[in-house]
Amino acid sequence: MAVCLKNLRVHLSSCYDDAAAIKCGQLMKHVYTRLLTDDEFRPHLERGDSIVFKGIAKAWQDLESQLERLGFGAEYAVSRTRKPWAAGEEDVTRVSPIHTR
Repeated sequence: MAVCLKNLRVHLSSCYDDAAAIKCGQLMKHVYTRLLTDDEFRPHLERGDSIVFKGIAKAWQDLESQLERLGFGAEYAVSRTRKPWAAGEEDVTRVSPIHTR
């Protein structure tokens, strides 16, 4: 399924039931509702993708440790926010490249 909003294209990933990918120009932003294994996470990091984890509030410490373990700790930043929604608040943890490639 794809939804176009101006320059954004949202594709539901065929690999994961809990994932979506948003492409804006050459940059990819992936959205997940669960933590990824090292094998799932590494290709995103190697490409320089931004990854968003929704609904897993305490994941940021695990993500920081995983980034360090995979050797990307100096290249990525982990941030958390809480966004208001009609049904309440949602925790969002973002993993973003520090430098653009």
